[in-house]
Amino acid sequence: MAKSPRKKQLGTAPRSETSVKPSLPDPKLAHGPYRPFTSDPGWNEAWWWLGFPLVLALFVLGTYNFAESWYMQYVLPEGHGILEVSGFLIPLLAFFIGCWLLFLPFVQARPLVFAVALIGALSALYIAGEEISWGQHFFHWNTPEYWAEINRQQETNLHNTYAIFEKTPRSILEGAIFIGGLLVPIAALFWPWLRACRASLFLPAAALVPTALGALIFKVVDRFQQAGHMTGLIFRPSETIENYLYFFILGYLIVYARRINELRWRAA
Repeated sequence: MAKSPRKKQLGTAPRSETSVKPSLPDPKLAHGPYRPFTSDPGWNEAWWWLGFPLVLALFVLGTYNFAESWYMQYVLPEGHGILEVSGFLIPLLAFFIGCWLLFLPFVQARPLVFAVALIGALSALYIAGEEISWGQHFFHWNTPEYWAEINRQQETNLHNTYAIFEKTPRSILEGAIFIGGLLVPIAALFWPWLRACRASLFLPAAALVPTALGALIFKVVDRFQQAGHMTGLIFRPSETIENYLYFFILGYLIVYARRINELRWRAA
């Protein structure tokens, strides 16, 4: 007996005729194809992602080399210098952005997205608090005697006590910025799929390359000066490096929030 031909269902098309529209890399979508985010900063926003690294470098180098006394009096002083204040305000703003992300239902429904926002918020809070010794620079309270014995600057902070509270977190941050802020964008030039894969939501944008490069350049200067191979360029470049590191965190969270908003808009 001959088999009757299979009826074609109305409203459907053969698998070969269907096309899958690329979607944004939402961690809830296990399979692509994906497309790059369109909300990443472009050249029309270079005023902040390129402007800040350039202005910071010109500012510290210019004031130190052409107005050294002004630099020592207003830029560098512990607690109230320009670099110290900006080193508090930048991570404080990053903390607010991270907290805002934590309250979004879209973020709360995605554990990995929530975890990245939480790590960003807590890191920014720790940095901002440590920069002002958790308020001591503003309110000038006395450091308890037992704490002053283990704190090398006799302040109520953690990063001046043991290396695990300063050198270890800073080394991790510097390594992450070098890889994510420099190597990943360079790799994405040769392998564009890095900007259109499931993990691309979490990768730093190419716009953060100038900030990462600024941190690296001043890090190299700092190492050369400590080794005695370079003198006179700038005094205590470590303070400038910190501003680059903190601005990278802020820039990362700004881009992260914009990408999440793009995902929310597309999912609505």
